[in-house]
Amino acid sequence: MDFGFNDEQEMLRASVRRLLEDRCPLTRVRALFDDEPGFDDDLLRRGAELGFTSLLIPEADGGGSLTGQGLVDAVVVAEELGRLVQPAPFVPTNVVAAALAGHGTPAQRQRWLPGLADGRTVAAWCAGRAAGGWAAPADQLAAAPDGAGWVLDGTASFVEGAAAAGLLLVTAATPGGTAQFVVPTGTAGVTVRRLATIDLGRRFARVGFAGVQLDDSAVLGATPADAAAAHQLHVACVLVCADSVGGMAELVGRTVRYAKDRVQFGRPIGSYQAIKHRCADLAVTVEAARAATHYAALAVDGDQPDAPRAVSVAKSYVGDAYARVAGEALQIHGGIGFTWEHDVHLYLRRAKANQVLFGDPSWHREQVWGRLAAAVVGTAAPVGA
Repeated sequence: MDFGFNDEQEMLRASVRRLLEDRCPLTRVRALFDDEPGFDDDLLRRGAELGFTSLLIPEADGGGSLTGQGLVDAVVVAEELGRLVQPAPFVPTNVVAAALAGHGTPAQRQRWLPGLADGRTVAAWCAGRAAGGWAAPADQLAAAPDGAGWVLDGTASFVEGAAAAGLLLVTAATPGGTAQFVVPTGTAGVTVRRLATIDLGRRFARVGFAGVQLDDSAVLGATPADAAAAHQLHVACVLVCADSVGGMAELVGRTVRYAKDRVQFGRPIGSYQAIKHRCADLAVTVEAARAATHYAALAVDGDQPDAPRAVSVAKSYVGDAYARVAGEALQIHGGIGFTWEHDVHLYLRRAKANQVLFGDPSWHREQVWGRLAAAVVGTAAPVGA
């Protein structure tokens, strides 16, 4: 495995950064808070030209990665999106695209992947407890056989991008095990209700399914689909961690610059040893989070045996680290950092949201411990990691 970004990936990073700084700086992000979709459609399509939503899709289906390491390439994009706390539904669309690319029928791939690749279609993942213990206890999605098809019932909460999505990927429990279904959002019986959450930039919703009739053509891949759902979780966690790393790095840079500029008692506050040490600790934390995230991306992309553990190590560390960095940055900025006009709170909000998405740090630490215990005593590995 290559542990460093190559020239092509660094060129991708530079291109994404230029696009975001030009089209969606933080002033634009703030302007989108009251916008119903919550993101810029034109920006998403322009981003798709750079690979925002096509890196996990094969070339035959309209996608393609730069280096053959699609998830690693996507990490480059996710870090830049996190650097400016972007609102676009990048993570769910890529998770669904990867699932369709890996398990979709020819008809499903032909219908949906081109639109996902070029940014015309937004997708969302509705994961009930069949997808793992990280889902909310109330999120029960069940599908029952009904003649030549299925009837889908239940609820999924905190589904990112659902209100703007044209396609839902639903992971549900069936009498024969976990199954996944491709469901257009306009299907009868599907309801989407927007939720108010701490992250003002992203849109989350509660998606309900009441007697939704599906035929067998809606089934994605084989049943049981536990391995596929686990892989989707790994992809989602890696991209959320990358978003966090980008936000952490930007926030530390902003905080160091502020410490150099802010004068107190006749000296920049950054000249005081206590502030120096805190800033140094934050920088070390960012590098550790980046290393954990990049290794997890390489392990998942390369289908390595330790990929589940690497993902949980990254998610457990990065989730807490981003929240800690954002909290320290707020303290170093002092009173100005607590104001609505300052941008620090945007990063703190994103940090707290990312901390719990797709399993909070405590749940992922349990997965790590369970796998270590299984390796020692020969018990079964934990479910859902």
